[in-house]
Amino acid sequence: MNIKNLKILTFLLFFMSCHVKENTNQDQSITRDSDSDDITFIIDLRVNDNTIENLDEFIKQITQHVINTEDFCLEYGYYVSENNKSVTLYEKYIDSESAVKHGQNFMAGEYFDRFFNLFTLEKFIVTGPASDEFKTFTQENGFVIEYRNSVDGFIR
Repeated sequence: MNIKNLKILTFLLFFMSCHVKENTNQDQSITRDSDSDDITFIIDLRVNDNTIENLDEFIKQITQHVINTEDFCLEYGYYVSENNKSVTLYEKYIDSESAVKHGQNFMAGEYFDRFFNLFTLEKFIVTGPASDEFKTFTQENGFVIEYRNSVDGFIR
């Protein structure tokens, strides 16, 4: 086989592999953000200096509690800074009704006082189509929230 044939063969193999990859992406289901009912919380927290809680132990306990009791919660994660002073809490619910139910569970449950002993809420952002019921519930319970709606985007 000469060099010219080898180059042609290499080009064809590369082209076919790119084409196969492109087809597999087209097979995946895509939902536009604007068509989704998902509600996401992005909450920035500061760890209190005078807390009596152990950060890692608290996170493990409350996360397991959400796993066990809230099947409508799609994602729930704590992201801790290297110095353990700042935390981003990321939560996703199937819709506004589920987000209200989570709020009710949280406020009535064993973790509410412990959470606010451990953390000071710095910023609370909600993305997605928050219902009027959700907005009323959070406002009546003292939560100051920035609401953000999707302009464009997708979920696979």
